[in-house]
Amino acid sequence: MYIKTLTKLEYVVGHLPEVNTQELKAMVMKNFNEERYMDADPKGIRREDIRINFTPEVQNLAKLLCGVWKKSFDEEIELCWQEQKNFDPNTAYWSVVHGKGESTNLHDHASSDNYEGGAKVSAVFYVSVPPESGDLVFQYHKNPYIVESETVAAELGKFAMFDSCLPHYVTRNNSEEYRIVISMNFRYC
Repeated sequence: MYIKTLTKLEYVVGHLPEVNTQELKAMVMKNFNEERYMDADPKGIRREDIRINFTPEVQNLAKLLCGVWKKSFDEEIELCWQEQKNFDPNTAYWSVVHGKGESTNLHDHASSDNYEGGAKVSAVFYVSVPPESGDLVFQYHKNPYIVESETVAAELGKFAMFDSCLPHYVTRNNSEEYRIVISMNFRYC
């Protein structure tokens, strides 16, 4: 007799008070105001994503998140860099700035054309979270007939890390202020 797990969906949530959210916010908003969008097309799927710089604070955030995953699941991860021509590093780290009324549709971070070498673990880190500015919602199939959801409330300095194949969305920002997150994709070492 044996027991075998065919699939599991886990995520980890916590806070990183040692990350300088004010420094990150200033850098993200500078890039946002300069319209450094990932997609120039206003209808493009990556239009809401903002290019960010790989500053020491972004590097620190990535290092801390790698440590959290190692401690939680005993697996080594690294930012999902790809060694190919014309690779865009902002597919490994970027920001999303939501104004009033904005949200993010259901999506995941897996890539059918690069599943083997692509993202396996994704993360979100909350840089600026006004009241009622939207939460992260994971959606999963409890069985073939029932779809369940799990909400992670947005809080300043909070992170969530999860399997890159896990579908998720962000609820509407009902605040007058911007909601700012940094997202990252990782792969196993």
